[in-house]
Amino acid sequence: MTTNGRIILGPTRTQQFVYASVHPNMASKPTSAALIIVDVQNDFLPPTGSLAVPNGREVLPVITGLLDRKWDWAVVVVSQDYHPKGHISFASAHPPNQAYTQLPLVNAHGESYIQTLWPDHCIQGTAGADLGPGLAKVLAKRGDVRVVRKGIHSKLEAYSAFQGVVLPTPFPPAPPPSTHGGPETEDVETVPPKTSELAEFLLAQGVNKVVIAGIATDFCVFQTALSSISSSFPTLLLAPAMRAISPECEGKTFEAVESVGGIILGRNGEEWETKLEEWIK
Repeated sequence: MTTNGRIILGPTRTQQFVYASVHPNMASKPTSAALIIVDVQNDFLPPTGSLAVPNGREVLPVITGLLDRKWDWAVVVVSQDYHPKGHISFASAHPPNQAYTQLPLVNAHGESYIQTLWPDHCIQGTAGADLGPGLAKVLAKRGDVRVVRKGIHSKLEAYSAFQGVVLPTPFPPAPPPSTHGGPETEDVETVPPKTSELAEFLLAQGVNKVVIAGIATDFCVFQTALSSISSSFPTLLLAPAMRAISPECEGKTFEAVESVGGIILGRNGEEWETKLEEWIK
C-alpha cells in the first residue's frame, strides 16, 4: 500500500500482503520489465555453502542466459543477503537453540514474530556473501545492474528483496562499512523505515512488469514475489531459474503465488523462452 506516495510493506513473516490491481496509468505505458535475481550467493550454493539449497547451482546457466542482451530488461536487480555477525536469524545468536528450529522473537520495529533459525550465512565481507561463480563477471559486463542488500540490520530479518537497501551505484558495488559496530565504532544501528526502496526505484525506472529468478523458491523468492505483487507489479516467476530449500514445498509455493495473481513459467520442462518474450513485450 502507499502512504503519502511512499510504498509500505507489511510484515513479511506473517505474510500480510494485499494484492493490489495494476495502477491504471501503467496499462497505457509500453511494457518495461525488470529482472530481479534473488540471493544467488556462495553460502546458498552446494557443495560448500553453509545454507546450501539443493541443486542450487543448476540456476546459474539459466540466469546467465537471462543476462544476454537479447533480453531487453529495463533494469536488472540482484539481491544479496548481507548479514552482520550475530544476526537475529542465526541459531548461533540464540543458544542453545539449534538451526532449523523456530523461536518467538521481537524485532527492531518492536514486532513479535516466529523466527526460523538458520546456520550463520552470508556474513558481510565474507566469501559466502559473494555472488555465485561467474555471475559477478556477467553482471559487471552488463553495466546496468543495481544491487539490493537485505538483512543488514542485526535485529531485522528480511527475506524479500523489497525490504532491502538499493545501493546508489551500479554493480559492482564498493564494500560498505560494517553496520554492526566494531572496535572503532559504536554498536548502534539505525532502524530502517518500512518503506520499500526497491519498489520506488523500479517505479522511477518506469518498470511495469517484474520477472524473478534465484534462490530459495520457498523463502526469499517467495517473499520477493509477494512483495512485488503487493506493490502492484505484474509478476512472473521463472521455474527453471530457481530452486527450493525444501523441493517438496516448491509446488505449494507456486500455487500460493498464483493465488494472488502471479504467473509461473517453465514448470516440469515446459518451454518458456517464447512465452517469456511474449509476456515482457
